Amino acid sequence: MTRLPRLSIFARTFLLMLCALVISAAIGFAVLVLQPPGQNSGVRVIELVSALRLDQQPIGPFGPPGTGPAPSNGPTPGSGPEPHSGPEPGMPRFMPPPVDVDISVSAQAPKGFSGYDARASSKMTKRLSSMMNVSSDALRVYIVDTTMDTMAGSSPLDAAIKGGFVIGIRQTDGLWRIASKAPETFPSVFQQELLWLFGLGLLVLLPIAWLFARTLAAPIRQFADAAERLGSDTNAPPVPRNGPREMLRAVDSFNAMQARINRMMQERTHMIGAIAHDLRTPLARLSFRLDGLPSPLGEKVEADIQEMKTMISAALDFIHDRSLGLHKQRLDFRLLVESVADDLVDVGHDVIVQPGPAITLEGDPVALRRAVVNLVENGLKYGERVRMYPRTVEHECVLEIDDDGPGIPDALQRQVFEPFFRMEASRNRGTGGIGLGLATVRAIVFDHGGTVELRNRKDGGLRVVMALPLAAG
Repeated sequence: MTRLPRLSIFARTFLLMLCALVISAAIGFAVLVLQPPGQNSGVRVIELVSALRLDQQPIGPFGPPGTGPAPSNGPTPGSGPEPHSGPEPGMPRFMPPPVDVDISVSAQAPKGFSGYDARASSKMTKRLSSMMNVSSDALRVYIVDTTMDTMAGSSPLDAAIKGGFVIGIRQTDGLWRIASKAPETFPSVFQQELLWLFGLGLLVLLPIAWLFARTLAAPIRQFADAAERLGSDTNAPPVPRNGPREMLRAVDSFNAMQARINRMMQERTHMIGAIAHDLRTPLARLSFRLDGLPSPLGEKVEADIQEMKTMISAALDFIHDRSLGLHKQRLDFRLLVESVADDLVDVGHDVIVQPGPAITLEGDPVALRRAVVNLVENGLKYGERVRMYPRTVEHECVLEIDDDGPGIPDALQRQVFEPFFRMEASRNRGTGGIGLGLATVRAIVFDHGGTVELRNRKDGGLRVVMALPLAAG
């Protein structure tokens, strides 16, 4: 199963708040759609009856006192229920139509909306025919929405029609009096306003969510950058104290840990330097006392003593370089590599650098030059010819150093960077060295935030790949 990529705290917090905002807006809109507001409760039947009976020749029991149904509009046998003898009890004489209902008069019978509910329309036709004492032939009812509310125990006149409808009644003069209400579209005007409101709310809250996530993630990002700097430079400045209370506690602990690491490294450096320095005196006395030994024993002992002095000097130089720290500045790394090659060519070595554009990075020029010199001299010692290829790859400067030597077994390619490790078993300083050259290179490269590794070339020889970060900007 493929693992999801690990998002930063900033991304996680921002996405979480964004999802919460979208979900809350979706829930609000869903509630709006499933449960419309109270002002959209529909049109009551009593309002429709009152609006449809207001003509010049009143129809049925809703006309002036003493009038009855017109003969032309009276019910015919089998065409509907028996007419009422009088108006409905408590029926008002006049009620204005709702503002969203259109009242019109037409010579043509009304036509309904497409997709109207035939069953609900038939049911409403019978109800209006009975209440208004008119024939079903004089009514045209088209109801789009089947939802009708009637409270228990209330009069049918209190029922309400939700949605669109077209109801027409034929008057005594042959004209049709029509009450119509267009079916609501989706989204309705009210729903569109709410959608705009939700959208405006999202636009207002998104910058706030982004600012909140950025503020939360900034101290943690600074903390991570400081930890990365500590891995490459223990003398890096401490982490600034800012952020919430928990972050301040973590920063204080981190700065205290960095101070303890620096103190331990300084104590270790001083101890090793003192031991190496103090060993010179007994070695000098030992060399003086063994001066009278006969050959070849005296020569062998003197060689061992000189080798020990050389190792002590190399150890002192290594400790001294580590204790000085780095003095970084912007420099052209290609120019530095070319200057190393030129110095070696002047003394007769075969060293070539591939030409190319300038490569700018931030580093200590003395330390980087020492690292390049150690790598090139190591290649010349075993391969007699060195080719260097500096180039940029994305955000890194990569230097490849190829030689024609025998290479290094894969199992030992990491071990050769350990201090005082030598592949040459005879301990001959002319071939095996002291064992601090590659250790020094690795320390310098790591201090610059880079990497170094060895590879055996397919066509023979060894390739050293050194990668350093480019300068910002």
